Amino acid sequence: MSNSQEIKDLPPKNFYRSGEDPSTQTQYHHRRLWLWWLLWSIFLALLGGGATSAIWWLTKLPPPINCQSISPLSADGERLYCAQKAADSGQLQQLLAAISLVENWSQQHPLYGEAQRRHQQWSKAIMAIAQQKINQGELTAAVKIAQQLPVTSPLYAQVQATITAWQGEWQQGELITGRFEDALKRQNWEQASRQIGELTQLKEQYWNLLRFDQLIQELDTEKQAWQQLEKAQNLASSGYFTHLEQAITLAGKVSPSSYVKAQAKAKQSQWGRTLLQLAAERFEKQDFTGVISIAEQIPVNTSVYEEALDWIRLSRASEIANKNNLPALVDALAAVAQISSRSPLAQLASQQTAKWSSELQAYTQLELAKFVAGFEQLSGLQMAIEQAALIEPGNRQRLRAQTLIAQWRQGIEQIEDRQVLLQAQDLAEASSIERLRAAVEVASKIKLGQTIHPKAQSAIAKWHQQIQFLEDQALLDEAKVLAQKQDFSTAIATAQQISSQGELYPQAQEAIANWQAEIEASQDLPILDAASALAAQGRFEAAIATASFISPERALYKQAQALKKTWQSQQTNLSNGSFLSNQSPNVNDQTAN
Repeated sequence: MSNSQEIKDLPPKNFYRSGEDPSTQTQYHHRRLWLWWLLWSIFLALLGGGATSAIWWLTKLPPPINCQSISPLSADGERLYCAQKAADSGQLQQLLAAISLVENWSQQHPLYGEAQRRHQQWSKAIMAIAQQKINQGELTAAVKIAQQLPVTSPLYAQVQATITAWQGEWQQGELITGRFEDALKRQNWEQASRQIGELTQLKEQYWNLLRFDQLIQELDTEKQAWQQLEKAQNLASSGYFTHLEQAITLAGKVSPSSYVKAQAKAKQSQWGRTLLQLAAERFEKQDFTGVISIAEQIPVNTSVYEEALDWIRLSRASEIANKNNLPALVDALAAVAQISSRSPLAQLASQQTAKWSSELQAYTQLELAKFVAGFEQLSGLQMAIEQAALIEPGNRQRLRAQTLIAQWRQGIEQIEDRQVLLQAQDLAEASSIERLRAAVEVASKIKLGQTIHPKAQSAIAKWHQQIQFLEDQALLDEAKVLAQKQDFSTAIATAQQISSQGELYPQAQEAIANWQAEIEASQDLPILDAASALAAQGRFEAAIATASFISPERALYKQAQALKKTWQSQQTNLSNGSFLSNQSPNVNDQTAN
C-alpha cells in the first residue's frame, strides 16, 4: 500500500479522543466500526423476518365463521354475522332472536351503526309477516307478532300506529259484516249488496278483497238456496213420485251454510213421508230394488230417516234371501234383526223372520244330505235322496231338493266311471310329465254322454295345465342358467317360448324385462359415463345433452334424468355464483369474508 493510500484511510483529527495515542485511537475506531456493523446486521435480519411474517399474516385468509358453535363469548362481529344468517331464513323466531342480540348495544359500540341498519331491516321483515296474517284475516295473530317488536326498534312508533289502524278497521269491518248477515236473513238482497259495497272503502285487502269476494259468494249462495227451495216446492206440489224425488234431492242441495237450510230440512221430512208410503207399495210387489231406491232419497236429518233405514234393511235382507243359500239366509236373518221392535215395520219383519228361519232349517237338512252324498258311496247316495225327499212342498228349498235328488241318482251311475277317473288321478299324483300324460290317456276313456264325463274333462284340462307348467318351468330354468352366464339374448329367446296362457308366463315376462334391462344398461352405461365425465369437467350443457340420448323406455332413463337434474342445479348455482362475483362488495359480503 502506498503512503498516500494510508493517509486516506486514517480518520480525521477530530475523530481521536484527546490525550490518546493515535495508534490506540485507531484500534478503538476499528472496534466501534465492527460493533455498528454487527448491530445493523441484527436489525436488518429482524426487519427481514418481520416483513416476511407480516406478508404471510396479511395474505392468510381468516377461518370461516361456524355459526353452529357460536356462543355468548364469541366476538360481536361473529354473532352479528350469524344473527343475519339466521334472519335470512325469514322465520319469525329467528328474526326476533336477531333483534334481541343488538337491541341493547349502545351508540359507542363499534358495530352500532350496522346493528341499527339491520335492526330496521329485521323489523320490516317481522311486520311483513304480521301483514300476511292480516291479509289472511288473522288479526289476533298479526297483533301478537307486531307487539313482539321491542321499544328500541326504529319502527316502534310506526308499528303501534299500524296496530291501532288494524283494530279500528277490524271493528268497522265486523260491523258491516253483521249488517250484511241481518240483510240475508230477511232476504233483503239490495241491503246486503250495499253492505258489500261498503267493504271496498276499507284499506286492508282482507276486507276489500278476500271478505268482499266471500260475501259476494255468500249472497249468491243464499239467493240460489232460496231459488232451489222454491223450485223444489213447485215440483213436490204435483204429487208425482219422480217429482217428489227430485224435490227432495234439490232441497238436499241447499247449501248447509244458508239460512234457508232449516226450512229445506222440514220440507224434506214432509216429502219423505209421502215417499215411504210409495215404498210400502213397492215392497208388496216384491220390488225390493225400487224400495231401496225410494228410501235412499230420504235425507239423514229428517224425522222419517230411521223408518227409511228399516225399509232399506228389510228390502236388502229380502234380496239376499232370494239367493237361496245358507250364507244368504243367515245374512238375511242378521239384517232383519237390526229392525227394532218399536219400528213401524216390526210386524212385517217378524213375518219374514219366520219364513226365512223355516227355509234355513230346510237348507241345513239339505246340506247334511249333500254331505252324506259327498262320500259317493251307494249307501250314502241313497240316504241323501231319502233326506232331501222329506222337504215339504211349498218350501222354497223344495225345488233345490228335487234337483239334487236327480243329481244323486246320476251319481250312482257314475261310480263305475269314477273308478277309471280315480286310476287316472293316482297316476297324476306323481306330477311328472310322463305320468300326467298317462293320466290324460286313461281319463280319456270315459266316453261323451256319461254323467262323469264333464268331471273327467275338467281333470284332463287340469293335467294339461300341469304338463304345460312343467314344460314351461324347464324352459324358464334353462333361460335363467343362460342369464347367469350373461347370455341374455339367448335367455330371452328361450323364455319367450313359454306359452302366454301358462301360469309361468308373468314370471317369464318379468325375467325377460330384467334381462332386457341388463342389455339396455350395458348399452347405455357408456353414454351415462361419458355424460358424467363431461359434468366432472364443468361442461354441464354437454353432459345434459349427452344424457338425453337415453330414451324414456330405457332402463337407465330414470338415473339419467336424476343426473340431469343435478347438473342443471349445479349449472344454475354456478351461473348465480358468477353473477354475484361481478357485483361490488357490500358490508355484508365483507363481514362474511
